[in-house]
Amino acid sequence: MSFDNVSYFGDQYRGDLIITHGVIYYFPHTNMALQKKETGYGRPTGLGLIGVLLDLISPFLRELVATTNQPDLRDVGLWRNGDSSQSLQARLDVHIAEVKKQPTDVLQYEYRVPKPMRFALAEIKNLSTRGGLRFDAAYDTHDFSIGFRRKRLLRDALSEGGFRH
Repeated sequence: MSFDNVSYFGDQYRGDLIITHGVIYYFPHTNMALQKKETGYGRPTGLGLIGVLLDLISPFLRELVATTNQPDLRDVGLWRNGDSSQSLQARLDVHIAEVKKQPTDVLQYEYRVPKPMRFALAEIKNLSTRGGLRFDAAYDTHDFSIGFRRKRLLRDALSEGGFRH
């Protein structure tokens, strides 16, 4: 199952979270910090109360348009409806290996999008679905914001994938 437009690292990045049998993948596609910087860090100050209200309701609006099983990976042929977990994992693993071989662009850190991530069941510790998806792996804590509307789907996907939460 794919959860599209998932926030990662305190909403610094957005991407596709894919849960397969025994493996969780994250494919970041948008650098939100850069996007906020390019748009002037928020709403124009001349909007007053309307700007404040828009800032307050924007997370809820994002939640309403969030989708499942419509990842950006479909555009490059990596996601196919009805695929088995094994064939999807094989394609995603090859893609991640190819991306990791590519040299990192000479960009300032704040402008980059992280490379795709892969977390096998054996690497994941302290998995929790309180407030999103959070777990420890690769000497780091990974925190994904799924949204309240998709929380049950997340729990079901984790259970189906063999993850205990």
